[in-house]
Amino acid sequence: MSLKKLTVVIDETGVFQSTSNGFGVGAILFPEDKRNLLIKAAKEIAKLTGKDDFKYKHVQRNSRARAEFIQTLQADGVQIYGFYSSESGVTQRIDRFNEVAPLYQRVMLGNDRPVTEVLMDLFLGFAILPIVCHAMVNSYTADLYWDRRNDIEAIKCLVEKHIERCKTNPRLAEAEKAIRFAGQITGELNAVARLAGVLAGDLRLFFDSHGKKIWKYLDADGLRTQADPYSANNLAASSRLVSARKELLADPGPDNASEGTVMLQGYYQRFLRHAESKRNLISFCDPQGHMGLLEIEHGRLWHIRQSAD
Repeated sequence: MSLKKLTVVIDETGVFQSTSNGFGVGAILFPEDKRNLLIKAAKEIAKLTGKDDFKYKHVQRNSRARAEFIQTLQADGVQIYGFYSSESGVTQRIDRFNEVAPLYQRVMLGNDRPVTEVLMDLFLGFAILPIVCHAMVNSYTADLYWDRRNDIEAIKCLVEKHIERCKTNPRLAEAEKAIRFAGQITGELNAVARLAGVLAGDLRLFFDSHGKKIWKYLDADGLRTQADPYSANNLAASSRLVSARKELLADPGPDNASEGTVMLQGYYQRFLRHAESKRNLISFCDPQGHMGLLEIEHGRLWHIRQSAD
């Protein structure tokens, strides 16, 4: 029996470079039978905003475009992945990793690579695992496409490295059969990339606006343990639930035109889910370089999970 095909389209905003705020990465995952739906939605948003190459700011300012975006992400079979880092988190994460490297006998992140490449490496280490899990659990083969970049070959090498790392988990031994790096986005997938860019922009604004209510619950020491929390026999220590929040996740009225509010409250159900808890997940890196997850049960009950250094 042949496996179903899953396409993954990734775009970013303000990513891996110095910005006034943070950066966001958005990925849209969809089966082949949803390709035309996403392309049609992108064309409709272009018409509503009057911009063929629309950006997040154009969708923000238009209630009908916001509603179209939210409705599209809610379509059956469409899933999303999101990551955010604050600006200072770019360098702080690398410093935190190197600070504990001697303690856990890890290889330090050297100065032989640009900071942007090191951070991309760390990000992909976070992102590839849930995408691989989603593809394997749902019997898909995933083709991963990235929006236009001048370092696309370097990204290909990093993606393939993290696919190999997945294979060290016995449950993911056939990871390379489940996902492959398919290259740069071209042709009709450019329409889907514009949607992924809007997702990335919305995540960036959400954490830039609401991050303080999340960061204050994180352990400043980084949840250090006597043994490497990411070793095979110590994975239970690799993350910790630090807070449960019974409050609105994001801004109300997600489809109301506004430059200061986000749409997240309208589509959070589409983020990839943890295989066991079934909670929707969003990855983040705070201003001090702590990595973590938002685990969302519903719009008024969500949890903050911190990953160990």
